[in-house]
Amino acid sequence: MMDLSECLTEDSEIFLISNRPKKKSIRDETRPVKIFHKDFNHAEFIGEELCAIHNIRCAHYFIVGVGEFDLRRMSFYGDITPTEYDFQIASNDFKRPNRKYHYLRQYQFDKHMNKFSMMLEKTKDEENEHKLCVEMLNLIALDIYMGQVDRYNENIMFEEDKNGVLRLAPLYDFERSLKQNYIGEDTIYDSELYSFPNIEECKKFIKRYPMFRDILASYLDVDIQEITQRAYNRRGLIVPESKWEFYKSFETKRKEIINKIVQ
Repeated sequence: MMDLSECLTEDSEIFLISNRPKKKSIRDETRPVKIFHKDFNHAEFIGEELCAIHNIRCAHYFIVGVGEFDLRRMSFYGDITPTEYDFQIASNDFKRPNRKYHYLRQYQFDKHMNKFSMMLEKTKDEENEHKLCVEMLNLIALDIYMGQVDRYNENIMFEEDKNGVLRLAPLYDFERSLKQNYIGEDTIYDSELYSFPNIEECKKFIKRYPMFRDILASYLDVDIQEITQRAYNRRGLIVPESKWEFYKSFETKRKEIINKIVQ
């Protein structure tokens, strides 16, 4: 939908890294933080901003210049030679020491139960169950608003601390959302965690988890153009004027569906 070259300005912040394989250090603490980088996608920045205003943990995305040398320093686009770098987006490894991390696919499930309910059964206690429930409800509401179509087993990760407290790991990978082919009324949400084939099924889910209605309804107050502007400003980027009509149209259609669910 959008090319990064359309968004860069002289003041765009770029983190300079190398694409060459790195030698492993003998001691873990001497290793630089692992960086995951990929082609630019506008939805990553917007997803992070939406997470911030809804108090959802997620990966932090920034612009990298991938070149010959692993400089590991921040620079401005106006101060470097663009032809020497391939500009992409990246995030640091969010995994923390003394925590266990598992993809959704790594858990054992009863094929007759939904994975949302079964993950709640794996919590340590009632307090943990409630907090994990809220985190997963926030995930689903965010995905519905963004039209996420790629929340498969390896795009959902859980974090367990040394006391056995289970929670949703920081979210990542929003790239297959905010597209013209977003999920419509025929399938409200489809993921490995939970799926709503239609609005009526989503209403049934709300009866079971009443707080989900308020979480989802909160997106009716979101201004996607304001969110996008803020996300790009943080990185010294501009949003091409030609893209604003898409955001307005996208938000209008998503809010129409959300209104039908929560009314």
